Amino acid sequence: MDSPQPILQIHILITGPDRPGILAEALDAIVRHECPVVDIKQFIFNGLLNLSILLESKNPQALEDLQQSLKEYGVEAGMKVVAYPWGPEQRPEALYKYRSVVTLLGQKIGPVALQELTRTLANLDINIIRIEQLDYEDHHVLEIVIGARQVMTHVDILTALLHFKENFDVDIAVQEDTLFHRNKRLIVLDADMTFLQCEVIDELGKLAGVGEPLAAITEKVVHGDIDFTTALKQRVKLLKGLAVSQMEQLYETLPLTPGAEELVRILQHLNYKIAIVSGGFQFFISRLKEKYRLDYGFANQLQIQDGKVTGEVEGEIIDARAKEKILVSLAEQEGFSLQQVVAVGDGANDIHMLARAGLGIAFNAKPIVQQHAQASISTYNLELILYFLGISGEELKELRKAMKPPDS
Repeated sequence: MDSPQPILQIHILITGPDRPGILAEALDAIVRHECPVVDIKQFIFNGLLNLSILLESKNPQALEDLQQSLKEYGVEAGMKVVAYPWGPEQRPEALYKYRSVVTLLGQKIGPVALQELTRTLANLDINIIRIEQLDYEDHHVLEIVIGARQVMTHVDILTALLHFKENFDVDIAVQEDTLFHRNKRLIVLDADMTFLQCEVIDELGKLAGVGEPLAAITEKVVHGDIDFTTALKQRVKLLKGLAVSQMEQLYETLPLTPGAEELVRILQHLNYKIAIVSGGFQFFISRLKEKYRLDYGFANQLQIQDGKVTGEVEGEIIDARAKEKILVSLAEQEGFSLQQVVAVGDGANDIHMLARAGLGIAFNAKPIVQQHAQASISTYNLELILYFLGISGEELKELRKAMKPPDS
């Protein structure tokens, strides 16, 4: 009994100036020689076609004749046609099956920076699978899909890229290369020094005449030198006697972080759910939630009697663990996976929610916070978060155009 004929494969690569009809012309020869198409990929890069076709046949002569026909076609059409014998040994990317998406964000990522990045990855036996430039105008943003032979956490990858990050002043995000990378649905933001460009409690301290002692406690909290609950109670006691009218005046002057309003507008247009979860005070968060039509707002409740702060906090204190709990609860309530959640914060009080979210972003944060996040941003511009969601500069232009009122 004759043994079955082995299936042979070849990889055809066609490159050259793009125009309509090239694939159809190549398929004429493929159909004529009866070679099934196993896989195909085509893309245009700056006007140049890159077309790859994986073909197979049990007939070695058919594959040989097809290669000759395609080479003749390439000469006639002014295209470069290369044929490669193909088999498992020609698929090195299959060994690097643990995929991550690395997003680089900077003002200018030049060839020297790219050289150091690629050398660093190569020295770690990390393979670059794909590179896409998301923006080159307002910011330089590259999205790089990498593959490793064994599981690497975002901490492993960020640690490996630490010197690169410091040497070239870039921000980096590392995420798993899954469906959820571009399918986030909920964003949870801290308020003070994240959504807002100030520490509200410090501003209240100034109004109450206790600015310096209160700010000193806040600084300890940011660095993780004192537990949040103790610090909050100490600071609130200092605010005793502060009038609600003074708090109303402060609210009117609270500075938003650059890009905050635009981030909210774009994410709302994309049907994201948006929450502020703050270790600050509900008095301000409720007003921000209403003004910017946010979906959720959680913060600590100041006790107020006869129009003045009593120096006490009512109810459960929103500390680091409470923030994490709220994030998880919101995801469950909305029916989202935690992989679809983005968390953004700057302080030690945000560490647990950053670590729990699918994408935790340390926003102008201290090193202790960055260590628990998958991404960091060192510029005071919240709109940059959109690049880490896989949105390109061209897509941002389209979104802004779509959001403009018809008469503008």
